[in-house]
Amino acid sequence: AELQASSLMNSGSAVRSDSAPVPPVTRHGFLGQLRILLQRETLAVRRSTSLTVVRLVQSVAATLLISLIFVQLPRDVGGAQSRLSSGFLLIFAQFTFSLLGVVNAFPSERAVFLREAQDCLYHPAAFYLSKVLLDTLMQSLFPISVVAIGYGIVGLNTESPERILLFYVIMAIVSNCGSALGFVVSASVATVNAALSIAPGLVMPQLLLAGIFIKIENLPEPFHGLSHLMVARYAVQAYVVNEFSCDTPAECTDAWRFTAGDECSDSPCSFCCSAHELKSSAGVCPVLTCDDALKFLGFDEVWPVGETNTETVMYNLVALLCLLVFLRLQGLNALLLSYRRATGSGCSLTLPCRKRASDADKDSE
Repeated sequence: AELQASSLMNSGSAVRSDSAPVPPVTRHGFLGQLRILLQRETLAVRRSTSLTVVRLVQSVAATLLISLIFVQLPRDVGGAQSRLSSGFLLIFAQFTFSLLGVVNAFPSERAVFLREAQDCLYHPAAFYLSKVLLDTLMQSLFPISVVAIGYGIVGLNTESPERILLFYVIMAIVSNCGSALGFVVSASVATVNAALSIAPGLVMPQLLLAGIFIKIENLPEPFHGLSHLMVARYAVQAYVVNEFSCDTPAECTDAWRFTAGDECSDSPCSFCCSAHELKSSAGVCPVLTCDDALKFLGFDEVWPVGETNTETVMYNLVALLCLLVFLRLQGLNALLLSYRRATGSGCSLTLPCRKRASDADKDSE
């Protein structure tokens, strides 16, 4: 018996004494686990401020670069096209930075999660939910810099505060969607290198199927169907419709379609052609109102569409939220699948624990 106890002590296993019984271990419920994990994640964010600073610097630097290239866009045909390009670049930057930020950081946490979950410290869903809650808050803060810096420099729609608020909401949801996709990738693989090799393959479809280079209705199958799963499609549609939502004054008549150049300063219309644009369009300006701009850019018939521009923006925001929920659920599924592969068993609120050395010795006896 003494040799057996000595062997167990040398192997790192705890030996219970008859005179000092060890009390049974009690586990917190799901909400208790979630509370503790949230506290731990908050503490981790406070300690590792470098990652937050890097993400913020990325957002600010990209916004400044894009904004200074598209500084104070004119209200002409070329300016309408540039507004589409600048908005798409701002959206794409937020999506990419949030995706890569998670892909670079989460695989190391995944290894810790697998070890702790196998020791019955918490349920995988509690761990994932704590990550999602805190990450949603953080990803919603970074787009504030885009609105604060880029909106005024580019000269986007300031007709009403609603336009600015909706622009922020679009950016915040896009940032969260990128982060959610990053969780799906990094929860599925074991290393950062593997996750980084997969990420570009998920970014490229967002670029090609957003309706920027080829209109959505002109995409061949199966790419037209796949575009319904693209975050960039609904984000760009919501941004463009929101940007080109403005009232048309009664004074803006078709007579102004023949006006260009210096006379545009007296135009009551939202847009006016330059002399070169008027000449290239056979003397008739194609874009005077926001509705003209949507038609000119090919966003007058998007899906989903509402009776008003505001409804159209809201419907596209709902589509983005549905994609966000879908990606979050897929991230949970990927994490549970990794857990099952590591433990070789299913997962429930009562976790299957790894056998400790003392338990294994008892089974062998």
